[in-house]
Amino acid sequence: MKEMWQKPAASAQIAVDFSQRQWNIKTKSMAENILKAKNILNVVLNSYSQVFFSKSKLLAAFLVVISFFDYGAGLGGIIAVAFANVLAWTLGYNKYFLQSGLYGFNALLVGLGIGLLYQPSIELYLLIAIAAIICFFLTIVFQGILGKYGLPFLSVPFLLTIWIIALSGNSLTALNISERSIFIYNELYALGGLKIVDFYNLLENSISSPFINIYFHSLAAIFFQHHLLAGIIIAVGLLVYSRITFGLSILGYSVAFLFYKFVGIEFNSLSYTFIGFNYILTAIALGGYYLVPNRVSYGWIILLLPAVVLITIGTQQLFLLFKIPPYSLPFNMVVLMFLYALKLRERRPKHLLETPVQLGKPEHNLYLQSGNIKRFPAAFPISASLPFYGEWKVSQAHNGEHTHKGAWRNAWDFIVVDANDVQFKNSGDFVEDYFCFDKAVLAPFDGTVIETINHIPDNKISDINTRENWGNTVIIKYNDFLYATLSHLKQNSVKVTWGDQIKQGQVVGRCGNSGRSPYPHLHFQFQVTPYIGSPTIDYPFGNFLLKEENRYQLKTFENPLKDALIARPTKNQILQKALHFIPGQQMKGIVEVASENKKWQKLAGTFSWAVETDVFNTTYIRSKTDDGKAYLYNNGDLHYFTNYNGKKNTALFWFFASLYKVPLGFLPNSKISDSIPLNLMFGGVLKFFQDFIAPIFLFLKVDYELTIKEAGDILSSGDVAMSVQITQRIGGRKIKEYHCKVTVNDQKTFEISIVTNKAKIRIQCISEL
Repeated sequence: MKEMWQKPAASAQIAVDFSQRQWNIKTKSMAENILKAKNILNVVLNSYSQVFFSKSKLLAAFLVVISFFDYGAGLGGIIAVAFANVLAWTLGYNKYFLQSGLYGFNALLVGLGIGLLYQPSIELYLLIAIAAIICFFLTIVFQGILGKYGLPFLSVPFLLTIWIIALSGNSLTALNISERSIFIYNELYALGGLKIVDFYNLLENSISSPFINIYFHSLAAIFFQHHLLAGIIIAVGLLVYSRITFGLSILGYSVAFLFYKFVGIEFNSLSYTFIGFNYILTAIALGGYYLVPNRVSYGWIILLLPAVVLITIGTQQLFLLFKIPPYSLPFNMVVLMFLYALKLRERRPKHLLETPVQLGKPEHNLYLQSGNIKRFPAAFPISASLPFYGEWKVSQAHNGEHTHKGAWRNAWDFIVVDANDVQFKNSGDFVEDYFCFDKAVLAPFDGTVIETINHIPDNKISDINTRENWGNTVIIKYNDFLYATLSHLKQNSVKVTWGDQIKQGQVVGRCGNSGRSPYPHLHFQFQVTPYIGSPTIDYPFGNFLLKEENRYQLKTFENPLKDALIARPTKNQILQKALHFIPGQQMKGIVEVASENKKWQKLAGTFSWAVETDVFNTTYIRSKTDDGKAYLYNNGDLHYFTNYNGKKNTALFWFFASLYKVPLGFLPNSKISDSIPLNLMFGGVLKFFQDFIAPIFLFLKVDYELTIKEAGDILSSGDVAMSVQITQRIGGRKIKEYHCKVTVNDQKTFEISIVTNKAKIRIQCISEL
């Protein structure tokens, strides 16, 4: 009897398990289909927004609607986008470029242009499909050709394709030329009846200024539309998407308008050619996308726009011979010419920088780069460390009062002093009395030893050797344009020889008193040639600790000044291990919140993260819950979080903010300062207005300050305790503070406590492989 009851029960359980598995399979299949549909929609929408160098879905929605103001053009655009992107996917081209819309936007422009030119028909859409295929392969070709030089292909594939079709026009007898753009009111009536026609008349009558009227028409012409309403909608879309982009569209158009007036060209000629979009696109591309937007990039826009005007007028006359318009040729010529010229620079001025990573909005590029110019100076290829252990004093800095003058002005002399600021013991009559004498001298970076002198005797105190001026010396090569010289070393103390490959921090000799040295000290300089006595260059140390009021402040890429007490940070094994995030690493934890505010209460719960890399090999931590991403960089001396994408009020965001910049080497009570990109901490009306003037002036700021409280015995055991203060400021005035306490142990466990005026938050995070 017992067996008789057990069998039906077992069968029922099997049936339940089978049903559950079937449900799981269906659910998984449905989720995968939804994800595929979402990816397809993103590809299509990004193909539209890429016309304005964007991946904004909202802007794309505006542009899709506008394209269907002329249904023939709108349908042509969709068909062209579909063919181009299906080809890219079928042939296995880069998924990142595919999803970004880079393979589709040129084909979109071709589809819009041809769709507007001819009456809708099967033959027309077949022609658009063929043109989209041609345009796609031209996109691949120019991506390869121009990509070798680090240049974008812009709308060059569109130009060649649309010209091919235009030059073939007389032979395409099965197609009928469209008259829709001539009878605008008929098209508007078809779209929305008499109401939309009346509304359009109201707009036309209200905007009597030719300047404003042609501006909107020029915007509309980018999407092959010929009426005011399309331009107004595009302008609104740009304003919502990016205030900088909107402002640049006005700047580019206005500069061209003024130049037309200045040289006596009839500006109203634009009212029937609508070629003014070249000026708008040039300003957006160079002022806010390919260059970090600031006063300098805006200045270059003002200088370059007259060239775009002249090229526009010249190409219009030239292309009349072929009875085709130049379209966006002037924009392509000037942007590619200028970007290529920038690639050939030997020196990169800090205020005219190419955007290193595109974040989707000019504002985001600017806010990130405004901090990164200081964090990662492009002019300095290597972070050079101090060439000694412990605390030393700068006895002579750049433009010194004794010897650092003229071509040799960018050098330092270092000594060691006691608590009374005295550099020797006893009477100071012997070299051995000086605290720096015989101290280890270290390599400032990895490199190759290309010169050593080791035989020169050390001077007696107050005596100098002017014949062998530099004394015992080691010169280290980092690359063909950067060398480091360490001079006045102790006789027979040099531990390296010519050709040795050495590591940063390796002992190369000992401090002495050889050469032109009246008392023991270390002479150090950077130079661009490999010779003893070479002229110096102004190159800073990557990071060092500056002692101020018995506390150490970490300085990055700065020059120590005269009389500064500086120290080389001591590496901490706990932080090195904990902040070494390896792709594939898993992290999990829990968040506890004490708050009556529902916004903060939503933060409570468990979380799970994964360390991953993107197509550019950039490491980031991804939240499995909401797909937020915290991008990071570790140069061996410092851990940096570089950017954050995703929801702000999450555990990952506060992990990012609390550990925004952490030195891997330090001394107790060390302090480090930085600034967090303001768009990550500000929003709403304040940020909206900041966006407008951001390239000129930043009145919003987020300060970050970290202090190392304690660290066991520094080198091995003991938890590392840090306090962090994040301060939001408006016009320099403090408006909000976040106080954080961070504890890290040797098990790679992080404990973070955050206190605001509305909540107390505790985050515990455990790393695991």
